[in-house]
Amino acid sequence: MLNRTTLEPISRRILSLRNAKYISTTSNEIAIQNHVWFTPEVIILDALSILANVLILWKFFIANLPSISFRIGALTLLLYLVFGLSYQPNVIVADSYTSPVVAKTTVQINAIITASTKPEYEWPIPKNYITSNFSFHHQGIDIPASYGTPVEPFSNGRVVFANWNGGFGKIVIIRHDNGLISKYAHLSTINVVVGQKVGRNNIIGRIGTTGFSTGAHLHFETHGSSGPINPLNILP
Repeated sequence: MLNRTTLEPISRRILSLRNAKYISTTSNEIAIQNHVWFTPEVIILDALSILANVLILWKFFIANLPSISFRIGALTLLLYLVFGLSYQPNVIVADSYTSPVVAKTTVQINAIITASTKPEYEWPIPKNYITSNFSFHHQGIDIPASYGTPVEPFSNGRVVFANWNGGFGKIVIIRHDNGLISKYAHLSTINVVVGQKVGRNNIIGRIGTTGFSTGAHLHFETHGSSGPINPLNILP
């Protein structure tokens, strides 16, 4: 049996009221912030209470409104008051929830694609270990290679010297388009002439041991406006 005023059962277990906010009191309870908390008991009691009130008011209208048109109008107003004013905007019903409409936005992405280009400098012969490094007294690097290996300019340029030069033996010197000068020494053969324009597709000579040399290798030097440059600082 329920207390009609407080909606409390005889066991004195207090039920949540329809408009009461749920407040979490224990760590294992989940609260829905800013929404009305419903329990099954409260929903059933609410429905019974509304039905009882509707029946009482309907009897009152029948007794006091003899005209059928007045009764229908009164019933319509009654239903509006009961259901229309009972709407709670802060109550979410799972089955009737509709997700908000998200406006579609077109995003244009401008991508810049950079094509891979060939390096400005490349090794004159296949990359290998260095037998003699750059120093104050040795203004280049020595790269070992098999006798007769083709030698190519490390960058585009024009031949300014192609002949024998003392301890360098047979040597080719090239002035490049950017102002650098490169030297290729100890060649076995020279395949270019002075004034010839050369690029990576040209073979300017072949590996040898001419001049002061202890074995087949390429002595390679690079020079700038301020003097010798360590080729390893330029080569890729």
